[in-house]
Amino acid sequence: MHVCVIIAKQRCFKPFKEDDVDFCSCDPAIEDRSWSTFSFLEALMLCSMRCSQTASCVAYNFFNATNQCQLFNQTLNKFSVLPGCQYYLKRDRQCTITFLPFDSENFPSNKPLTITVDNMLLEFYLNGKNIPVASNFPNAKVWNIADTYNMTGNVHVIALKTFKNAFDGGFIASTADNYILTNKTWKCTMNYYDGWYKIGYNDSMWPAARYAMWPTSTDYYPPLSLAARWITDSTSSQQKKLVN
Repeated sequence: MHVCVIIAKQRCFKPFKEDDVDFCSCDPAIEDRSWSTFSFLEALMLCSMRCSQTASCVAYNFFNATNQCQLFNQTLNKFSVLPGCQYYLKRDRQCTITFLPFDSENFPSNKPLTITVDNMLLEFYLNGKNIPVASNFPNAKVWNIADTYNMTGNVHVIALKTFKNAFDGGFIASTADNYILTNKTWKCTMNYYDGWYKIGYNDSMWPAARYAMWPTSTDYYPPLSLAARWITDSTSSQQKKLVN
């Protein structure tokens, strides 16, 4: 559903979704209220109007069951998939920068990711989109030489498949600003699941990554952050690993 509000000019809000999965922002809200006495459509319009009338508002959550409205002054950083919650983004013709969550070629910024894998990087996905390994990671089969991939746009989900033929294996990755770091907040599994790389996939049942028995990142890879750690799955054996 696209919601347009006519005030002094037209401002439209578009739901943020992928593969028909609705997303809900987990970022701090600048305003949180409910219109329990109004119908669903009336409350949705009121929420849209409230965001349009608030100068700093660029997006909002709307909860269908409770008519709860949460306003945000930043685009999506942290999200979850919650039944009945939908995140809406502002589409304003007078904006100089448009939030394009998946159209990375047109986004004006980039975030280089430095990564290396022991032994081999097989597949890499950014926001559910397959990034060809052969053309973007020339050292995918060389564990002691890192690659750098320029991620453009908003980074919501990174997923990769790796392979190790013996011992721990694993991988290490970071961005220069430490926005992305390999640590125990990542999830790793040896099992295959349909859609495991998609932005709306629920990996909450996957085990947390564990630290692999490797030296610190600066011993071998100067481009990597001091805070980044080698990680692997909780069992670590001679198989392919899926990582989110």
